[in-house]
Amino acid sequence: MKTKTEKILMGLKVLAWLAMFGYAVQFGSQLISFGVSFYNAEAAKTIYGTSLNLYDLHEYNLLYFIHVMAFVIALSAMNATVWYSMIRMLSNLNLKNPFSKGVATLLEKTGIQLLAIWVVSVTGEQWVHWVAKSSGLDIGRLHAVNEYLFIAGIVYIISQVFKRGIEIQEENQLTV
Repeated sequence: MKTKTEKILMGLKVLAWLAMFGYAVQFGSQLISFGVSFYNAEAAKTIYGTSLNLYDLHEYNLLYFIHVMAFVIALSAMNATVWYSMIRMLSNLNLKNPFSKGVATLLEKTGIQLLAIWVVSVTGEQWVHWVAKSSGLDIGRLHAVNEYLFIAGIVYIISQVFKRGIEIQEENQLTV
């Protein structure tokens, strides 16, 4: 019989799979839109998962369009990667011995991935703002997500708590 915690973690694992799948679909759709836009510029009007209309930018300067799309596609791929890391962490989590090096390492890597998403998001938003200002086009916003910095800090702190828990667990095993 499963405990309440095991049921909650299983539900979270299902949600993590759904989120990863959603971001993977978004990544694939954006990649396909990007490829199609080289043959049909109309595809740049609506980029899946964003509020950007890059048709005018595509017509104005193809290199700027490629840069903006690189940010958009990278963010989708990075989000899918974070959710995959969460799936791996939830799969490796053993409730009888939760403080394991594998879980601590995955938490630390996830914190770093979230920080990287924030950096790419802020950089991309600044790039889009600069391109819109210099070209005079209204292309929308990339929407830099500043919450990623906060979440990255929390996840990193939790990973350090897990590392300390591992140290205490190993000390207790040596003294018994």
